[in-house]
Amino acid sequence: MPTTTARRRRFLPWAILSVAFVVASIGPFAKFAQAAALECGAAKGAYVFVRPGGANGLGHVGWGYRTACSGSYSFGSVENPRGQAHIDRGADNGFWRQSGTESQMLSAMKSRGYQSYKTVTTSRASFDPGPANTVAGASAGRGYDVIGNNCADNVWDVLHAYGVPDLPYLQVHPAPNNWYASLGSTSNVTWSGSTGL
Repeated sequence: MPTTTARRRRFLPWAILSVAFVVASIGPFAKFAQAAALECGAAKGAYVFVRPGGANGLGHVGWGYRTACSGSYSFGSVENPRGQAHIDRGADNGFWRQSGTESQMLSAMKSRGYQSYKTVTTSRASFDPGPANTVAGASAGRGYDVIGNNCADNVWDVLHAYGVPDLPYLQVHPAPNNWYASLGSTSNVTWSGSTGL
């Protein structure tokens, strides 16, 4: 039977390796936790853009959200430029995405025919660009359907992933113009009035 000293000698390397593993694994997790939620406040964190004449007058919407407190934004939309009622998953649905400053975002949206926007002014939630980046990145492959998978569904999904609370239900506001108009104030979030581009 091994002596107490021999058992300690065998246990010691395992203990040291275990502690080293735990310490090494904390670093990446700490960085992830720090990078998760933006700490710069909700004002101008999320945007919805509207092109009222899109989709034969039902409207068309796009999204934008802050990715860093330094003023970087990601913005884009599913455009469906051919106006098809259905586009298969993986086929070209007209998705585009760019990044830049707030003024570059506003200029890019204006150049694509968007006429107005609303932005979050206050929110009780924290905004996290990580999940929004994932959802936005998958937008190109999601196809398109007039009901249930259109431009407004894409905006809802991206901004919901970003952390914007109390987004209006698309089932109640199926037309993009109507959905955009319903962005207002709740106990958890306040949207600005509509501002022209």
